[in-house]
Amino acid sequence: MQRRKMLAALGSVAVGGATAVSTGAFTSVQAQRSVNIATATDANAFLSLQATGDRATTDSNGQLVLDFDGSSEEAQGLNPDARTAFTDLFKIENRGNNNVLVAVGLSEDDVYADGSGQGHLFDNQGISGFVYKEEGGNGVGLGPTGGFGSIQIDNGGRVDLDINDGQLNGSGEVASDTIANQRTLAPGDSLSVDLSIKTSDNPTINEENNRISVLAAEPNSDRADSGEGS
Repeated sequence: MQRRKMLAALGSVAVGGATAVSTGAFTSVQAQRSVNIATATDANAFLSLQATGDRATTDSNGQLVLDFDGSSEEAQGLNPDARTAFTDLFKIENRGNNNVLVAVGLSEDDVYADGSGQGHLFDNQGISGFVYKEEGGNGVGLGPTGGFGSIQIDNGGRVDLDINDGQLNGSGEVASDTIANQRTLAPGDSLSVDLSIKTSDNPTINEENNRISVLAAEPNSDRADSGEGS
């Protein structure tokens, strides 16, 4: 509705200008403008990812890396047939100017809306678990889908946020006592990510399934019915 009002206003200005100048017809326009853009390390980007646990580091490009395959004490990996928890593994901080809802995806099906993309940590055979944040003895899951709705990568490569109506207040904003609000970060806010990994007797590790995905989107930019777009 707001977009329609804006287009109508712009249209009325164009009509008025055409009347005063006689004609506004043209065949084509090509205009170039300067753009200011910069990239930053994970720790200094708009969505800051900061290594805080022993299993998290940053590589030479300043990107977050999680390492579960060894230690300085000559350990070679996770115990088989066990559940291993890593608390305060890394921190997600909102350094942008608007609220964002965040998620951490650990499997291909969870991260991609159509279930087709790149392999993730839990796509390895014999490995499962969950990602969460724990505060005061209570934890809330941080996966891309759940009671709050979903936040996933669509087939156009964009982050698509769909918040369930029950998570919103009468103004259409995220309600304060909801799951969605527990994973929404205001500018300057952060949360610590905890990870629990369950292994079978003989897990199989595929080197291509070596990633996690951190997703974030502004709650008021819900585009569940958006289609392809551009």
